[in-house]
Amino acid sequence: MRKIALLGPVASALVTLVTLIFVPGVARADEPAPAGWDGRFVVGMSALGVSAVSLGFGILSTYQVHEANEAIRTSVFAAQFTQEQNVCVAAETSADPGAGVIRETCARGNTYNTLQYVMYGLHVGAALAGTYLVATSVMAAEKKGAGRGIAVVPVVSAGFGGVVVRGAF
Repeated sequence: MRKIALLGPVASALVTLVTLIFVPGVARADEPAPAGWDGRFVVGMSALGVSAVSLGFGILSTYQVHEANEAIRTSVFAAQFTQEQNVCVAAETSADPGAGVIRETCARGNTYNTLQYVMYGLHVGAALAGTYLVATSVMAAEKKGAGRGIAVVPVVSAGFGGVVVRGAF
C-alpha cells in the first residue's frame, strides 16, 4: 500500500479562508427580517455542515490507512519481503499463517483508502457549494436591503476584543 498525504486539512483551511474573505457582513443587522426564508442560505449552511462532517470522516479514514500501513510494516510476515515487493499481493497466494492477517489488513486499508478520497472530495465540493450559496444569499439580501444574512462585527473595549457573528434567515 502506498502512503497518502493529508490533503483534507489544507483544503479545509483554504475553503475557510475563502469563506471569510468573500462572505460580507451586513451593516444593519438590527432591521427586522421580512417573512419567509431564503432557501439558498439554509441549503448553503447545510452544505457547510456536510462539509465539516465529511472532513471528520476523511481524517478518520486517513488515520485508519496509517494504522493499516503500520500493522503491515511491523508484521512478521512482511519482514520476509523487501521494500520493493508488494506484501499484499504476496499474502494473497501464501499459505503462511500470518498471511491471513495481512490479507484482512490490506483489505481494510484499501477500503479506508477509497473512503478517504470520497470524503475529502465530498468535503471540498460541499464547502464550495455551501460557500457559494451562503454568499449569494447574503448578497441578494443586501440588494433588497432586508438586513438578512450574516453580520460579522468586531468588538473592542477596555480589556476585551473579539468578533460577534449574528445571522438571520
